[in-house]
Amino acid sequence: MGDKLRAIVVDDEERARRRLVRMLEEWHDVEVVAEAASGIEAVAAIRKLSPELVFLDVQMPDLDGFGVLAQLPHPPRYVVFTTAYDRYAIDAFAVGAIDYLLKPFGERELARAMERAMERNAAQRFQDGYPRMMASLDKPRWLERIPVSWLKDIVLVPVASITHFEADHEMVAIHTAGATYSTDMTLSDLESRLDPDHFFRAHRKAIVNLDRVVRLERLEGGRYLAVVAEGVRVEVSRQASKRLRELLGLP
Repeated sequence: MGDKLRAIVVDDEERARRRLVRMLEEWHDVEVVAEAASGIEAVAAIRKLSPELVFLDVQMPDLDGFGVLAQLPHPPRYVVFTTAYDRYAIDAFAVGAIDYLLKPFGERELARAMERAMERNAAQRFQDGYPRMMASLDKPRWLERIPVSWLKDIVLVPVASITHFEADHEMVAIHTAGATYSTDMTLSDLESRLDPDHFFRAHRKAIVNLDRVVRLERLEGGRYLAVVAEGVRVEVSRQASKRLRELLGLP
C-alpha cells in the first residue's frame, strides 16, 4: 500500500455519491480512484483497481452491497457500508463490528469511520468481522433498536422504550414516553421486523407495544382503546380487538 489509501465510492444515487467524494477530498490520506453507480460497475472497478478502501452502498437495484463482495475473489482491505436504512443489515453490522454510515451522515460520522479504516489492524478486523456479519444476516432477528435522525445526530431508539408507532402521512411516528421521532420505514416493514410476542398491529395505522399497555378500555361493538401512557390511547380495530382478546385469553 502506498502513502494514501486508494478508495472507491459505490452508490447508485449520483448526488449521494458526489457528496461523499467531496467530503473525502478533505482527507489528504485518501485518494478516490474510481466511482461506481451500480453493483456490477463496483465489481469491475474493485477487481481492476484493488483499492484498500471501499465505501459500499447496501441498497442497489442490480446487485446489492453484499452481492458485490460475494463476487470478489478477495475482499478489499476495508469496507464501510453506507445505507439510508437497511432494516436487515443494521443489527448484522453490529454483530460483526463492521463500520457503516447511516444516511444522511455528516463529517463527524465520516471521520469516525475513516479513523477506524486507518488503524493498523483495520484489515484483520474487517476479515474477522465480515463472516460474522454475513452469518447474522441469515438469521431471523427482531429489531432491538431503530436508528433515527435527531438534529445533527443519529439516535438509536430501543424498541423496548417505544409505546406505539403511528402512520403520519408518508412517515411513521415513533412514540416513547419522553419523545417522538420519525422513520421512513412503513408500518408493514416494522410489523415484519418486530417481535410479535411484544408488538401488535392494533389498526392499519398503528402498532402498539403490548408491554406498554397499562389497560384496555372497552368500546361499543367489542372494540378497545389501548392505553399506553397517561392520556395516550390507541384505537384497536374491531378485527384486531378480536385477535387481541384471543392473544390475551380474554372472554
